[in-house]
Amino acid sequence: MVHALGMQRRVRVRAHRVSPPRWSGAPIRIAFASDLHAGPTTHPTVLDEAFAALAAAEPDVLLLGGDYVFLSADHIEEVSRRLAQLPRPPLGIFAVMGNHDLWADDAAIAASLERAGARVLVNERVDLGRVALVGLDDPWTGARVDPPFLDDDAVRVLLVHAPEAMLYLADTQFDLALCGHTHGGHIALPGGVPILVPGPASRRFAHGRYDLENGTLIVSRGVGSTEVALRLNADPDVLVVELGCL
Repeated sequence: MVHALGMQRRVRVRAHRVSPPRWSGAPIRIAFASDLHAGPTTHPTVLDEAFAALAAAEPDVLLLGGDYVFLSADHIEEVSRRLAQLPRPPLGIFAVMGNHDLWADDAAIAASLERAGARVLVNERVDLGRVALVGLDDPWTGARVDPPFLDDDAVRVLLVHAPEAMLYLADTQFDLALCGHTHGGHIALPGGVPILVPGPASRRFAHGRYDLENGTLIVSRGVGSTEVALRLNADPDVLVVELGCL
């Protein structure tokens, strides 16, 4: 078992606080998981740990960043079964597609996630009260569009699979953007410096928080594995973000 052999490390919870300038009232807690990659190279205990962490966070809203499977859409039930067992966050569960989902069968994956209680967003805006959430299509293999924010949206949150979205959103103002895709390099040097990264923006935005001119971007290392089961100096993680902290 890859997890028992130490090839896949324990899932870490990484906490962040983001205070939009136009925020008022109590903060909202966001839990975020990406790159679950259910399939032959992600041990089931890694998925169990990730979903246990999401439940323990007791979020107001749960966001999922795509790449739910590796190789086959048939593996989506490993994600959807665990997702359906989570307590329902008061503001809901929202998901976007990643490149692996579009390479597999995004329609089947989206249908399975929706049956489990998630709403899949493809270049769509959702009103969450004080927060306008936009879920974008995968910037690698999906349709690139300007985020459909409204002019009067007070607080803007972007959900997108890969940081490559930042390459075409330089003129878009947002308060928080969440993505994954990079795996933190999957295999990295000590200190988390990635050796190889998937895409032109993934080295610049390998993992962690980036306070950009147009907003705060936070990149997760994701949960699962793809071609190589081993993760080194790039431990899997889920994010918990307190939005609106004083």
